[in-house]
Amino acid sequence: MASNRRWTVAVKHGVDVNLTRADPSTGTIDLAHAPRKTSDFDRNAVEEAVRLREKLGGTVRAVSVGPASSREALRDAMALGADEAVLLVPPAGAALDSRGAAMALAAFLGSPDGGFDLALFGEGSTDHFSGTVGPWVASMLGLPSVCHVRKLAVDGTLLTAFRDLEDGVEEIETALPAIVTVGQEINTPRLPTFMSTLKASKKEVREVSIESLLPPPGGPALGPNTLESVRIPAIPRKRLRVPGSDPAGVAAALIEVLRGEGVGPA
Repeated sequence: MASNRRWTVAVKHGVDVNLTRADPSTGTIDLAHAPRKTSDFDRNAVEEAVRLREKLGGTVRAVSVGPASSREALRDAMALGADEAVLLVPPAGAALDSRGAAMALAAFLGSPDGGFDLALFGEGSTDHFSGTVGPWVASMLGLPSVCHVRKLAVDGTLLTAFRDLEDGVEEIETALPAIVTVGQEINTPRLPTFMSTLKASKKEVREVSIESLLPPPGGPALGPNTLESVRIPAIPRKRLRVPGSDPAGVAAALIEVLRGEGVGPA
């Protein structure tokens, strides 16, 4: 009998922080023209969802919140093995913060169309890394949430998850449906093949209006926080000079300079 397991994974088409550029005269970062990619932690979430399907059967659905460009993250997820994709489209001109994205995801996942057994999130996005979207969704849906999972297993309706603590590893058991967030320790994402990428480019990405899920007055509350600008902090160098000509003398003088700056014991 074919399994009807439903594995859902959230993906974000975020800013590639490794390729952003700043104006040295103003310190501002141009996010509007910054290159974007699938958030690194979300790729781990997709990989884990695909592994669950390969072991236990079912289908993997990728869901993203954002503008039309977010289709790229969904197609990336399908190239990695997701079976289907849904894009939750915000109202025109709306800029969703983490809470707004969580509200949209919770509204969809809580609808008859969005049912799931296990929903996987990256533990944070590689651009904002608020680390709050997965737990927020769980709270809004009244479901158990396990964060920073490095290993998990599903047996029937029981989820067993392991996560690192400062002094050991915590093992948690909870019933499904549930929500987990994963880090890069959980797996190594597979690389998409040319054929899987080609097939993903031809698959449908279904669009769902967030306004249809959260009609007013819920809709306007999606983005109470707005990002006005991003700047590199100005950190002026002191340009301290260390006197001396011989190595031993320079080393001794350097130690005194560092102590004067509060580095090391007085």
